[in-house]
Amino acid sequence: MNLWIVDDEPRLSQGLKQAFEAEGYGVRLCSRLEELRRHLSQEAPDLVLLDQRLPDGLGLEELPSLLRAAPETRVILMTAYGESPLIVRAIRQGAFDYLDKPFSLEAVRRMVAKARDSLVLLRQARDRARCRPAPLVGSSPALRPLQETLSRLTGQTDLNLLLLGESGSGKEVVARLLHEVTGGGGQFVPLNCAAIPETLLESELFGHRKGAYTGATGDRQGLIELADRGTLFLDEIGDLPPSLQGKLLRFLDTRALRPLGGSGERTVSLNVVCATCVDLAEAVARGSFRKDLFYRISMLPLTIPPLRERGRDVLELAGFFLEFFAAKRGRIPKHLSPEVEDLFLAYPWPGNVRELKNLMERLTLLADPSDPLVRLKDLPEEMLGRLPEDLPAPEGTDLPLPERLEAQERRCLLEALEAAGQNRTQAARILGISRFSLLRRLQKHDLA
Repeated sequence: MNLWIVDDEPRLSQGLKQAFEAEGYGVRLCSRLEELRRHLSQEAPDLVLLDQRLPDGLGLEELPSLLRAAPETRVILMTAYGESPLIVRAIRQGAFDYLDKPFSLEAVRRMVAKARDSLVLLRQARDRARCRPAPLVGSSPALRPLQETLSRLTGQTDLNLLLLGESGSGKEVVARLLHEVTGGGGQFVPLNCAAIPETLLESELFGHRKGAYTGATGDRQGLIELADRGTLFLDEIGDLPPSLQGKLLRFLDTRALRPLGGSGERTVSLNVVCATCVDLAEAVARGSFRKDLFYRISMLPLTIPPLRERGRDVLELAGFFLEFFAAKRGRIPKHLSPEVEDLFLAYPWPGNVRELKNLMERLTLLADPSDPLVRLKDLPEEMLGRLPEDLPAPEGTDLPLPERLEAQERRCLLEALEAAGQNRTQAARILGISRFSLLRRLQKHDLA
């Protein structure tokens, strides 16, 4: 990555240049804003360390034109004048972060690494927007067995795999990654077995010949044939009608198919990935799913853990989705405030990754564009209702805070803070709400 250092202190600039070149960065030094503008007219940097006070102007005044010329660039403002208003203005105008001079080499290394990682996420998001497969974001121990299994399947063909996991946990993402790592030259073809009427499902899968049934006015290629040399993804396989389970079993055994109304068979080569969020073993016990088909599709079962069991993966995923939707919507990416990070780690995520993804798109569209952080006040109220209350309500509380009138809420907050000596933990206890709920309301009323 290219790092530009815009500073008129030669010893500092040369020291930083030497340190970052040793880490593999391409480093360019600029001592004046005029020099920065000249280079910007020819190329765009990945990262910029921008001093606030330069011989020909202020870094903060130059920031908007810098970002217009290079919108993706991560700019870190360096200043010996760490006034809060200046810092807030810099962040609102698009600076990635700031450093107070003097700073240690380790501090600037950490900051640059954070900016670099943010840019990598942005570029991954753009790749996703161009229909490349999504990465399996996360580094938790719960996800590691799945990642290791994927790496062992490189180049394998004619696999039958069963993906198990709760709704929204990312089964189609994993199926698409399986398609990529197995390296088939064909297409990835998805089908939701619960979304197609039973009368049409056989034709959808196996195709038909002209005249096979009333309305079949021409030949039609089935999805299995369409996925030849690629991957067929059968989502909600537990909803496959009993009338089709035997025919699918035979196909999985032989990789041969005969379209409806056809007289001959055709052999294909493809991976078949099935997915379900229901207990197939229980369905077998009830008699609604064939035991032999269950064993055939679960030649290699892979379990996708729910988001609530993946620890800090939720923060990695949130960052990835914020970068992705910012790129898609032409916005500056936001970051989670520490309070929101704490809440995300405590929240049970009943909708799993899908719920998180939808929330990040909503926040990208609706949260205050002048604030670089996602705060508790930006989150939907219903999220707080799913959190365990970490403090008991005091005796004598007539109504929980959410039911009080909006006009009285600010007064209640101020009274509780005053009674608690500005101790927010104690104030939350007085009001009978969680600490997260209190912080969200304080932010809503500009009291935080």
